[in-house]
Amino acid sequence: MSLNTFFHPKSIAIIGASNDHKKIGWQLIDNLKASKFKGKIYPINLKEKKIAGLSASSSIEAVRGKIDLVVMAIPAPFVVLEVEKCAKKKIKDIIIISAGFSETSPEGKKLEEQIKELAKKNKMNILGPNCLGMINNICQMDATFARTIKGKEIKKEHNIAFVSQSGAIGSAVLDWASNRNVGFSYFISLGNKAVLDENDFFDYFVTDKNTDLVVAYLEEIKHGERFMAAVSKLARIKPVAILKAGKTQAGSSAAMSHTGSMAGSSQAILTGLKRSGAIILDNMNQLFNLMRLIKKQLVLKNSDVYVVSNAGGPLVLTADEISQNDLSFGEFSAKTQKEIAAALPPLTHVKNPLDVLGDAPADRYQKSLAALLRDNNVYSVLILLTPQTTTEPEKTAELIGKLAKQYPDKLIITSFIGGGALSEAKKILAKYLIPNFDYPEEAVKALAQFLNYKKNLKDLSVYRATEKSALTVTTNAWDEQLDYLKSFTCLKEYNIPVADTRAIREKKDLAGLKYPIVLKITGPDFIHKTDKKAIYLNVKNEQEAWSYIEARKAELKNQNYFVAQPMLSGDLQLILGFKRDNSFGPILMVGLGGIYAEIFKEVELEVDDLNETRALAMIKRAKFYKILAGARGQAAYDIRGLVMLLVNFARLARERKEIKELDINPLLINRDGFTALDVRIIV
Repeated sequence: MSLNTFFHPKSIAIIGASNDHKKIGWQLIDNLKASKFKGKIYPINLKEKKIAGLSASSSIEAVRGKIDLVVMAIPAPFVVLEVEKCAKKKIKDIIIISAGFSETSPEGKKLEEQIKELAKKNKMNILGPNCLGMINNICQMDATFARTIKGKEIKKEHNIAFVSQSGAIGSAVLDWASNRNVGFSYFISLGNKAVLDENDFFDYFVTDKNTDLVVAYLEEIKHGERFMAAVSKLARIKPVAILKAGKTQAGSSAAMSHTGSMAGSSQAILTGLKRSGAIILDNMNQLFNLMRLIKKQLVLKNSDVYVVSNAGGPLVLTADEISQNDLSFGEFSAKTQKEIAAALPPLTHVKNPLDVLGDAPADRYQKSLAALLRDNNVYSVLILLTPQTTTEPEKTAELIGKLAKQYPDKLIITSFIGGGALSEAKKILAKYLIPNFDYPEEAVKALAQFLNYKKNLKDLSVYRATEKSALTVTTNAWDEQLDYLKSFTCLKEYNIPVADTRAIREKKDLAGLKYPIVLKITGPDFIHKTDKKAIYLNVKNEQEAWSYIEARKAELKNQNYFVAQPMLSGDLQLILGFKRDNSFGPILMVGLGGIYAEIFKEVELEVDDLNETRALAMIKRAKFYKILAGARGQAAYDIRGLVMLLVNFARLARERKEIKELDINPLLINRDGFTALDVRIIV
């Protein structure tokens, strides 16, 4: 369903409109009028004839004109009936402000389910219920009951789309932005997400030309795979920043495998956010700072940072912060270096970061910055200023503002560090829409989030889910664990090398084995073999092997049995696995394996659409990569082969949707190849 009419209605009906200024029905009408909405407003009230100077109707059926959008602010028990009336009038776009649905009681949940069914049957766009509403500043429409500053002209660009699952967070953000020259193109309060969710709006913003930055506060992501698809598509065009509540909460379901314990729901969320290409925000302060920074769409050709300051101490602290945030310092060209040197006192060291010295007047800032900004390789400039005896804060702020207008394709941010002596200068910076930060560390963190997003864009591809393939592996009769030998068969189907493994149920099964061997007991009672002392290494002959089996015959019930494998040795043991998250799909894991896998938990995570580029990046992030690459003069391992193994493993995870969790532990690595020695599959 298209959201064009939802965002750009020519007529709006308010069901539950009221003359009582304490009621939401009044606040909705008041905000619509105050926002200078140019379309028709239809108040709906059973008794009132006039509301806020507008003619009111007793019902939606009584309205003669065409209605594009309906906003409901009535008690929950009456909402379903009104949605049915809208369906009969072919009204497709609805905002339900009313609370009292799935967030309150089982009865409320039933009402919400009825709304979903009506929306599905009649192809309706419904925002909410239990939401604050929606603002479109592009067409001057405030369909919320949020407290806004009415009649106040604020100099700003309306370029940020803000999506919030929390009405309270949304209200706080609106209030914060109103006095800081931060403008919203759209503000959407999601509420319960009965029909429309964040993904529907991300899809809309892909082609919307009024938005340069999309910011979302989310408490849950129900459809993770669709989320990754929508955000990765959008993030390739414009930055998307996500503040996700509950990232660090432990998963609610008990893990049945090593992978399950290390790739739980909180890790799945973070992995999905990273794959989507979103800027991941950790707190409200980062959210505000990023919105302060991105005032317009910027096409930066590099992510180098240039710093200019009149104070050595803050300059050093800023340089440390830049290095710690994986940003790079750009180098001055010979021409730029010469021009800056001419503007500074003799013997001044001209380098980036640039100290223009404590006695720098506005003129020295102007000449240095002008030379810097003329350089075609300079895109991001951070300017620091502290008030000293010869400092000219207001003049400096004015010249920075004029230079920003002269070079609109450059990202110019400031940190004027101080209080009362800088208050007028900060007002001048705000007039020119220059993002100013009280502390340089905050400026660097916001800048790093944006520049690192830009730097990672070249490797960002759109996430695409795959359809379920035909199943070729059947489950065993016992429990949820797939039979051990069938698990190895599954790996071989995806070109994952496995150890030669034979079931030993009778003495004759030992015939023909080449010793030494490894004996293992496998089955539903031996999920963790080491803990159960069910692994016998370096078994030298048939007699020794059979004596081990005889000693534990009593435990060979409930489909438990011995297996034999050749005694192999390797240079490195890894764990490779995945867990299927209910929202984000399979979360892949690679890390140090063996019996210490869950102790050290040195793992890297990825989602299931792994290609060779991202598989290599995954390996390079791991601490064991230095060993693979040939540490201390040793020969390198077959990294290319491991990359292909990971890609094949990801394909298994994508295609075999009957598998809930899978462990290969250990995956033995030698310079001549890889071997899966143990596998566990939960279905």
